[in-house]
Amino acid sequence: MSKYQTKNLFAEEVKEIPCHHIIRVAFESAADTEFDYLLPDELWPIETGQRVEVPFGKKNKLEVGFCVAVVEKAQRHTGTKCLAPGFIPGVQPQRKERRFKLKAVEKVIDKEPLINAELLELAHWISSYYVCPLGQVLAATVPAAVKKAVGVRKKRYIYLAITAANLAEAAGQLKGKRQKQIIEYLQEKGVFNAEAALELQGVLAKIGCGQESIKKLAQKQIIKIVEKTVLKSLPAIPRGMVIKTEKVVLNDDQQKALAHFKAGIESGKFGVTLLHGVTDSGKTELYIRAIEEVLRKGKSAVVLLPEIALTAQTVQRFSARFQRIAVMHSGLTAAQRNVQWQKIKSGDADVVIGARSAVFAPLSRLGLIVVDEEHEPSYKQDTAPRYNGRDVAIKRAQLASALCILGSATPSLETLSNCHSKKYFSLVRLPKRVMNLPMPQMKLVDLQQAGPAQKGINLISEPLAKGLRETLAKSEQAILLLNRRGYSNFIFCPSCKHTLHCRNCDVTLTFHRSEVPACHQVRTVTGKHIASGYAVCHYCLAQTLVPDKCPLCGTRLVMIGLGSQRLEEELAAKFPQARVSRIDSDSMAGRDYYRVLKDFSEGRIDILAGTQMLAKGLHFPNVTLVGIISADTSLFLPDFRANERTFQLISQVAGRAGRSEKKGTVFVQTFLPNQPAIKFAMAGDFDGFIKEELKHRKACNLPPFWRLAVVTLRDRTFDRLEIACNRMREEIDRIIQQEQLKAIVRGPMPAVISRIQSFHRMQIIVQAPQAEILRELFNGLRVCQRRIRPAVKIAIDIDPVNLL
Repeated sequence: MSKYQTKNLFAEEVKEIPCHHIIRVAFESAADTEFDYLLPDELWPIETGQRVEVPFGKKNKLEVGFCVAVVEKAQRHTGTKCLAPGFIPGVQPQRKERRFKLKAVEKVIDKEPLINAELLELAHWISSYYVCPLGQVLAATVPAAVKKAVGVRKKRYIYLAITAANLAEAAGQLKGKRQKQIIEYLQEKGVFNAEAALELQGVLAKIGCGQESIKKLAQKQIIKIVEKTVLKSLPAIPRGMVIKTEKVVLNDDQQKALAHFKAGIESGKFGVTLLHGVTDSGKTELYIRAIEEVLRKGKSAVVLLPEIALTAQTVQRFSARFQRIAVMHSGLTAAQRNVQWQKIKSGDADVVIGARSAVFAPLSRLGLIVVDEEHEPSYKQDTAPRYNGRDVAIKRAQLASALCILGSATPSLETLSNCHSKKYFSLVRLPKRVMNLPMPQMKLVDLQQAGPAQKGINLISEPLAKGLRETLAKSEQAILLLNRRGYSNFIFCPSCKHTLHCRNCDVTLTFHRSEVPACHQVRTVTGKHIASGYAVCHYCLAQTLVPDKCPLCGTRLVMIGLGSQRLEEELAAKFPQARVSRIDSDSMAGRDYYRVLKDFSEGRIDILAGTQMLAKGLHFPNVTLVGIISADTSLFLPDFRANERTFQLISQVAGRAGRSEKKGTVFVQTFLPNQPAIKFAMAGDFDGFIKEELKHRKACNLPPFWRLAVVTLRDRTFDRLEIACNRMREEIDRIIQQEQLKAIVRGPMPAVISRIQSFHRMQIIVQAPQAEILRELFNGLRVCQRRIRPAVKIAIDIDPVNLL
């Protein structure tokens, strides 16, 4: 439903209390509407962005919601004039005014608004654009730790309640030695008001006395005791690599880019600049210079990163240049999140660094938002609200009249298209590496040719193995990428062709090695036994032991496929002298990720192997070899962005090599050497790839030429789901015909993964030439969504990053 729609709650019994105002409340639930409540005069005034506690439903259960508007002054608390339920300005004709008895607000929770006017306007836009209830958007805007006040403690403070002139006379009347010492100590510190008050426990520890002396002084009104709310003082900046700061001299391309940024900042107007620079071209230094310019004007900045993994190096580097930094990402503890958020809210931070949620940082006087690696799909939230952090950053910059910088070595096609079609977008290029360092040498390894020469399964081809030996001999380091977790993604019976599938999802189970002795042993396709382990589903996280033999025919099971665990095992076997470490979401569970990166940067690790966590943003000057174990992985996904993702991944991970005077080499292993994305990536031909890819996108009416939305419906019963999907398609067709909208609708059809967590999944894909058409369609759908029967779970994803 539209953000303008309200529902009025009827009270069976209305308290006779003075109420002269009505507020509109949005709940943190899936209710796609807001609700009107009377505000008692004793709770007035109230501001939008504050939370309130109100009775809800027939049982008047107390619920917490956000005040999103002060609607009007009430004429009478027992009969207020309100819009009829279901009224949507500009969508439906106004019905006759009716009078309803509204329920009253029980409590105002926050002393100050958690969400300012700018962020509230941003939340309304997200709710409208991404088809999500406003309450759910507001819930995502403020961290849960802040709403629960995690890490907040009450402490007692003391100060002198008499003036300095009367202090000597009061002290002379005291008999206790400890009391006099307390007075003298507070006088020495100049503690004569509540603002300068000292913590009680600290004073007691300093004087060496107990509570009794304090009580007597308070009874005589010589001192006063006040209670203050304080936050735990916890470090939020991770201990990562030590970044050596040296004076950086900008090259000509960087100076031109910085001049462009300064002009945008100086204008004080909204603008978006795409900084398209090759890997190691000095983009981060330009971010820092732009932030310095913003701070000189008394404004603040937000820096968004696609992965928590990049936070360590970025924070270390920014800390050397800026003093007032705050960090926001999911890797912090709840108490740390609250500390950092309160630090930003109070104005004690000028620069905020974090993942996509940092776009909601409550900064005042925002002047700049930087979105690093803007092409990354991790900026897209996969649960409601399904927003894209990059696009929300652009919208927030527009609301704040700020500059938004999008940085990437491989920009998304949508951003490049905006640079050529929208007046607020501009493009700046950095075509060369800093200090004119050469790009790494790209070497293609055709696994179809190399395979027969090696027996069994070998993830590391002979050319790559030779390169690794030479790198280790020179005391240099290497990074190997295999974008697949586990040991093997296929547990297979060679006799009856049976495979182990998840009971809850339509996917095969992935074998993970483990040291748990209770698990069974399984052998590889070559017959070699491997360590004990278990099979896990990467979608529902279900785990099961792996049987020795096929449950259908009794033949011993074998392992097919590849994973980062198998790569680590092969490295240990082929390079026993090398110090190898693996980084993926499994190996980092319970381990210090930043410690591993620090060990690698200080030379205590020779080979770092892992998934795409290694592919972007990291800077290690001693890395001279990068190996991509399987460049084909992303190509086999049934998604129209598969080529783009493959090109970006190869280009990004290749950029980790040769970031110093030492030359870099990149080995790309593939079974598809003639695939266009791989050929363009090997040649470093970004423009050629874009030109070729846009041909296919345009022919199929895909982004960036048309806009895309996916409606996913889920239910445990397939028959119910099928009926609901057909009903949904009918409603979509009806709105398109009624409003005469130009759109293409496909489906309903089974999703690529047709069952996850025991829920059957079906999709309806909608394509439209403009975003406004999708917005009009789904605004209409929000009104009639309740008529979709039988009721199933519905998720609407606007501008999806994949179709899985």
